[in-house]
Amino acid sequence: MKRTLLIFSAVICLFIMGQSVNAQNQNFSMVNNTGMILVDVFISPSAADNWGSDVIPKDMILDGETFDFTFTGIDPEHCSWDILFTADDGNKYYMRGVDLCSITTITLSK
Repeated sequence: MKRTLLIFSAVICLFIMGQSVNAQNQNFSMVNNTGMILVDVFISPSAADNWGSDVIPKDMILDGETFDFTFTGIDPEHCSWDILFTADDGNKYYMRGVDLCSITTITLSK
């Protein structure tokens, strides 16, 4: 009985540890090579219906500037994300299907 309980406990621990490995944290650098000032940047799973919150850590990102942020909760089973950025010209630009599981630098360009 004690052996069965010990094995059951070990299996539960391995399951919990495996679940925490699936949700990863990933630090990213984003480089603004658009030739414009960015006023909004949104990142969303490719299959999502909405964009969520603006991820720019300040009011604007100048051309040529790099900004860093921590993007949490990446599921290795769902790596495809879309990026929407709005520039100071008022237009919206999109990058579709960005693999956030395998890259650490995203270069935004027009």
